[in-house]
Amino acid sequence: MANADFINEIAVDAQRIYKKYNILASLIIAQGCLESAWGQSALAQEGKNLFGIKGTYNGKYVLMWTTEYDNSGTPTRVKAKFRKYPSWYESLQDLAKIYINGTSWDPNLYKAVIGETDYKKATAAVQKAGYATDPNYATKLNSIILTYKLTQYDNIDGLPDEPDNPDNPDPEPSPSFPSKEYAGKDVTLNKKLPADVYFPQLHVSSKDGGQVVEITGVSVDLTDDRTGKKSFTFTIGRTPDNGIEFDLLTTDNILYLDEKKFRHQKYYITDVELDQQNGVLTKTVSASHVFSVLLVNNRVDDSVTKKLTIKEAFDIALKGTDFQYIFETPESEFPSAEQEGFGDKNSTELVDEIIEDYGPELDVDNYKIHVYKKMGSRINFTLDSRYNMPGIKIKTNSQNSTTRAWGYGALKKGSSADDKNPKYEFEPILYIHPDEEKFLLDGKPRWAEPIKDERYKKSSRMVSALKKHVNPYPEMTVEANFQYIYEPKLLDIQQDFWKGDTIHVIADTAEGITYEDDVRVLSIKYDPLNPYGSPELTFANFRKDIQDIAVSQAKQIRDQKRYMDALYKTLI
Repeated sequence: MANADFINEIAVDAQRIYKKYNILASLIIAQGCLESAWGQSALAQEGKNLFGIKGTYNGKYVLMWTTEYDNSGTPTRVKAKFRKYPSWYESLQDLAKIYINGTSWDPNLYKAVIGETDYKKATAAVQKAGYATDPNYATKLNSIILTYKLTQYDNIDGLPDEPDNPDNPDPEPSPSFPSKEYAGKDVTLNKKLPADVYFPQLHVSSKDGGQVVEITGVSVDLTDDRTGKKSFTFTIGRTPDNGIEFDLLTTDNILYLDEKKFRHQKYYITDVELDQQNGVLTKTVSASHVFSVLLVNNRVDDSVTKKLTIKEAFDIALKGTDFQYIFETPESEFPSAEQEGFGDKNSTELVDEIIEDYGPELDVDNYKIHVYKKMGSRINFTLDSRYNMPGIKIKTNSQNSTTRAWGYGALKKGSSADDKNPKYEFEPILYIHPDEEKFLLDGKPRWAEPIKDERYKKSSRMVSALKKHVNPYPEMTVEANFQYIYEPKLLDIQQDFWKGDTIHVIADTAEGITYEDDVRVLSIKYDPLNPYGSPELTFANFRKDIQDIAVSQAKQIRDQKRYMDALYKTLI
């Protein structure tokens, strides 16, 4: 594009800016030419952004490399968001608003630019205010104005009072997010995996899938919980017979593991530790499920601000991936949630937000995400320290208990958190838990860290966040070891259990009962290659009133004999 052609493209818009904001069109045009390389810079081409203004415009932006400086003045190349405009006019208008509004620390910084009719004085005022660090900035602008006779555009007689482009143009159509609900077609896995097996197996595959080799003689340590994120580790020694699989155990190669519930689960190797001791070579391998690895590497650039159903939220979070979801609980049982700027993150962060805002529990089968309101059921199974539970650990912690907190939402336009009295979209909210009086320490409340989140522009969302953030009840964590015992008499009366299920736990010593309750299994750490192994179980984190805990313990002591009698009757 010739220089004159670019000037012709932006001249009318610059005149409209002059008409509306009283800033010389010649100055606006010259700055646009100088800072955008006559409209040819990558930022101008991709984002119609002439002046390198950072941030977003109606949620739109482009990522560009830029140089930032740390506290010691060391430059670092980073990618930053720059506003993406629908046309040149919005970019020119934003420059005018900078001159009109100044900065948060000096609203009158560019006051001398407004209303100035001498272009040389206007360019000098821009430079004096520190708009650019180039000491020859004003001189360069003057040269462009003189060379291309830009003062001719300072004549705005006959120009309409109202520009065609409004100050707040209608936002561009909302981005489209195709449905990711399961359509009945699965993502194809490696076809070299054995189809019919009667016992769990572990295979390693090269990245291209060309080599698939079974790994034997290892014990896997797999952690599985209700967020869908799964990972495992194992250690393998080099022998004369396992050279191929040993060498294939490198980062980014693929492991296929037959879990207890789902077969041929795809994992990526994330860490490999090679250790040689006394001539013996071993590898400790860590792997994460495809759900964790691929989502964290997928970024959703679009964002929306509106009330979303959980289905719509999943469609956004999974955009650009092969993952699909299946509602095992009807979608109607999940409440909708007001979202502000939902998106603009990697998919893992967005799924975490869905879990927080809508409360689903996830069970993942490779690229299929099973969505539950609450997975599992009440199971006829008892963990008993006298029979199948060698150990139990009970931890009660009140250090994280809090009774009140402040919530600060989005700042109003033109206000900064560094201001002496920053202005917010709604007044800061102080939330006090209704049971605070029961949990005072020395008669004083327990303060939580304040929530400061620019996403919240409605007080209702902040109140919801504060209710989750403030919790005065002590946290009780119960962990137990389960010892699988084959007992034919129990096979007909005792069910198998899995994560999400509620089972009964009873632990006692010669001095009396230690713990007894119906508990829900939150996570399981187990070896899927050994169905008779002993998993480690983590149960629900109970948040109970201190008085409730005392009453519960007293009830446990009273009911101890009844539970013991009932248990032993099943074994006679």
